[in-house]
Amino acid sequence: MILDAVGTVPNLNPNAPAQVSTAPFPDVAANRWSAPKIQWARSSGIVTGYPEGDFRPTQAVTRAELMVVMKKTAEYVRSQRNLAPTLTQKNTPTNFSDTATHWANTLIREMSGYCNVASPVNEIGSQFAPNAAALRNYAAAATLRMVNCVKADL
Repeated sequence: MILDAVGTVPNLNPNAPAQVSTAPFPDVAANRWSAPKIQWARSSGIVTGYPEGDFRPTQAVTRAELMVVMKKTAEYVRSQRNLAPTLTQKNTPTNFSDTATHWANTLIREMSGYCNVASPVNEIGSQFAPNAAALRNYAAAATLRMVNCVKADL
């Protein structure tokens, strides 16, 4: 999803490989359908995998993990366009009611102030649900917000 979104940025060609000859992570076979995209995201600094070195391609991504990917993708696009990677807040960050003690609290708050990339569950209320799976509709909405926000900076 992010590779396709990055490909819509004017004057930016992400150059993802069509195939890879080596596994991008120990648990991602080189012949897996998504291996080239995973390799691109890894070599671009957008994903790093889990501390033990795995990628866990079949595990659901949490909403908090998605925000990490969104931030790193926006920083990648900015750096590819020779801009400082720092994201500028576009709106007042949201104080979510359920993130204060979460490891990604600062990041989630930052991404809520970056064009509302981090938004409440179902777009209402004050809960972010950082450990819940990032459902496809939310991942698509967050990706669209992120890419539109970074495009506005260019």
